[in-house]
Amino acid sequence: MKKILILVLATSFASAGFSQDDEAAKKFRFGLKVAPSINWLKPQDTRKFENGGSTLGFNWGLITEFALGDLFSFSTGLELNHEKGKINFTNDAFYAINDQFEFIETQKNESTGNYELSDTSRPYAALKLNNRKYSSTYVTLPMALKMKTKEIGYLTYFGEFGLNLAFRTGTKVSDEALLANANSNPTNIDISDLSKIIYDKDMQPLRVQLQVGFGAEYNLAGSTAVFGALHYNLGFTNVVKGDSKYLLDIDSQPVGQNFTAHGVRLTVGVLF
Repeated sequence: MKKILILVLATSFASAGFSQDDEAAKKFRFGLKVAPSINWLKPQDTRKFENGGSTLGFNWGLITEFALGDLFSFSTGLELNHEKGKINFTNDAFYAINDQFEFIETQKNESTGNYELSDTSRPYAALKLNNRKYSSTYVTLPMALKMKTKEIGYLTYFGEFGLNLAFRTGTKVSDEALLANANSNPTNIDISDLSKIIYDKDMQPLRVQLQVGFGAEYNLAGSTAVFGALHYNLGFTNVVKGDSKYLLDIDSQPVGQNFTAHGVRLTVGVLF
């Protein structure tokens, strides 16, 4: 009798332990994801700039979910985003690079009110910019409210709404430009390859996007599931500095810029 009682008690404790583990798993989940994307930059002033077309990007990172109820959860994590965007300059925009392919900053001449190159002691070339492709890397903190259906068969459908808070870690640009003038033999500054020039100083360090999306999870076992989702990211902060330190218009004034970053991404991953 005692052996039977001990066996029943042990089974009860084990069942309670597994139940608690299941409850904990339901309240907190984590996982991994990858997300190819299509991205583009949208200029605010369409008289001076135009969208140069969409580009491909790639994103990957970690996911965490905290249950707020049976059908609601808070989703966050950490992402690394590699994204590009292209802008056509339809009005005149000029900049200068030195013989090390470094951008030369401009400064205001108080007597004339015009902006001039701050350093002309080294060989440099002045160029008229036609279009520019931005290649940026961001570390992103996504924050979203996730609304789910009850499990239908092995599938759970969900929708998400939230923000992407992104911190830029680096930017390079590839330019299509024409030589305007140079203070040295142009062959000393080969402008035929204006690709992957570091452009960190003229970019904003922080980017904010609104994210909306929908998808589905397929339950494998317990709390483990694979999922797929489609998201649209709507940018509403300027990704470049409002007045460029390097770009001047035909009147020798800083070029005012405002480009927002948008994208569509397909996310696939696994949650545990």
